[in-house]
Amino acid sequence: MRIALLTALAEESGRASRKAAFRPFVGRSVLSHQIDCARALDCDMVVCMIRGLGPEAIVCQHRAESLGMRFRAIEDLRRLSGAISADDRVIVIADGLALDIETAQAAIGGKPGVATFPADVAVPLGFERIDAERAWAGLLAIRGDAVERLSDLPPDADAASALLRIALQSGVRTAPLDLSTIEDMAAIGPEDEASLSAREGRWIARRAQPVSFAAPGRAMAERIGIRLARDVVGSRFERVPLMVAVAAGVLAAILAVFGKPLTGLLISGLMAAALPIADIVLRLARPPGREPRMWHATALLAGAGDVLLIGLIAMAGRVTGSWIDLFLPLMLMGLLRIGARIAPIAVRPLMSDRIALLAVLVPAGYLGLLQPVVASLALLALIAIYHATHADRLTAP
Repeated sequence: MRIALLTALAEESGRASRKAAFRPFVGRSVLSHQIDCARALDCDMVVCMIRGLGPEAIVCQHRAESLGMRFRAIEDLRRLSGAISADDRVIVIADGLALDIETAQAAIGGKPGVATFPADVAVPLGFERIDAERAWAGLLAIRGDAVERLSDLPPDADAASALLRIALQSGVRTAPLDLSTIEDMAAIGPEDEASLSAREGRWIARRAQPVSFAAPGRAMAERIGIRLARDVVGSRFERVPLMVAVAAGVLAAILAVFGKPLTGLLISGLMAAALPIADIVLRLARPPGREPRMWHATALLAGAGDVLLIGLIAMAGRVTGSWIDLFLPLMLMGLLRIGARIAPIAVRPLMSDRIALLAVLVPAGYLGLLQPVVASLALLALIAIYHATHADRLTAP
């Protein structure tokens, strides 16, 4: 069994009332991010050295259990040997370390090892010195039999540091890390909010690349989602953007049923704006390495939103009062969906941008020009698709 040994005992520098492991980082505690790292490293259980299970620790326990791992809190160092057997593989992460998962996977993978940085750079940043040339990067993998040697130490000894010494004495290999990662792993003081914000920005950028401004509406919404994620990820407000999208869609449909399709079309713009925000927030909340299901919530709602738009456009631009009114909006939405996949790369983001689409359709509807505008947009989408497929035939061998 592979076990992650985490610690939540050290006080945050300059703020004795809070543990370093519970410092907020992108909406959740550092300890919660370490639990994500443990899952990415295929751990089956999290053993956490902590004094008492307060509310923040319980949140982390629930996080571990939701990821399919057992969580065990231990106060006394001497009880570790009862939780970890000699055949186990132990992943040790230093107290309060904001560890990058990709770095951890590259450093130790499935083999025992001690991650290191050059001492002259790392020690001034708070990393523990190993020798004259190396400092511990806060991550190591070791066999479980090393834990038995901790029983000879005082109960208040630092388990991570002790296991580091045991690993080095046992000849465990060292794994030098890329020095470019040190900035995102070093401790940040409570007064250095600018550095914390910059680090959060880099963490988000590695996991959620917003679309370019070729799709202006969606680009703005995704950037709002990135900013919002810092405050709501890991909280009970995490799914609020998704709920707003659902509520806006339902309200738009109700307005259409009661004879206000243009107002419904306007309200559907709120759904179109909330969906990219929800997608970004949920993507950042998802543990790295865990891929979404094919039909996850935002994808389903995006499809339902397109069906809703077909109905709203048909009702708002009604000409015959029959099913024929569905033809143009059905053609437009179908061509936009196809174009978002096969049109020239420069226009694909725009063809998936429902916010920009509604910014054109809503004013056209109030001006009585909805049908001609829908027809024109469908024609433009068809031309873009034809251009892409024709270019492929010309360049084919």
